[in-house]
Amino acid sequence: MGLRVSNDNGRGHRAGSGLPTRKQKGLAAAAMRASIRLSRLFGHDARDTSVEAKDAVANFLTAMAGVAARLYPAWQKILNEALADCALDFDERRNLFEMHPVDDYFFAAVVAMETAKLRGLYTPLEAAELLGEIGAQVDAKADRRDRVVSDLVFLMLGRIEMGAGLERMKAPYDKAVKTILQHMGIGKIASTRKLLGDVGLRHMLGEPLALGVPQWWKAFHAQFRIYWNEPEPVYLEDHDVPLATSAPAPARRKLRRRAIAF
Repeated sequence: MGLRVSNDNGRGHRAGSGLPTRKQKGLAAAAMRASIRLSRLFGHDARDTSVEAKDAVANFLTAMAGVAARLYPAWQKILNEALADCALDFDERRNLFEMHPVDDYFFAAVVAMETAKLRGLYTPLEAAELLGEIGAQVDAKADRRDRVVSDLVFLMLGRIEMGAGLERMKAPYDKAVKTILQHMGIGKIASTRKLLGDVGLRHMLGEPLALGVPQWWKAFHAQFRIYWNEPEPVYLEDHDVPLATSAPAPARRKLRRRAIAF
């Protein structure tokens, strides 16, 4: 399935702040614009800067879906041009272009690139809650009923954070791109295997991820604090304690991906 997204990424500006000046360019200006939009999006003033984690993640994913929809056409063109130079038979071409939801893979990369910054901004408990919400919501945002996108997001996060030795010299965007190519099976087809090791191609495919994904969480963290509602504990009165012979199964929370460590 393809992405079905609405881009709410340009709605509003921070109260009391002006637009970035001409001297504020690049990532600094992008961070300011994101900060301005966030303030109006959540409608908070200086007295209340709390946002529930699930709402923060919902707005984050909407913003990333808009980014992915904007960047994907040019990214897809680069990939298609590279594949056009490969001698593919009918079955190989069908497998690459029809069997893989590449736009969803790209959306996963956009989400992973920005999500990888969470641990540098939040406490382990806060980051775990946000990661859990991302795992719970990201597939639905991509209009999928399976876990293709969430699985890929956390696979990319693991590769970004757990690289060792020479792997640490590779940029996050390169790891994300390589993961997409591997997921497509590029390395399993003789005529396309060379693309997996083509550093120049991976750099071209990684450039939109490196330069086009806004610093959403940095802007959010600068203005808001997150909270979440823990389920209320259930206390039994003495006369409500079940008999040992019945021993019903304990009530359980709905399982959700937590991702404390990759």
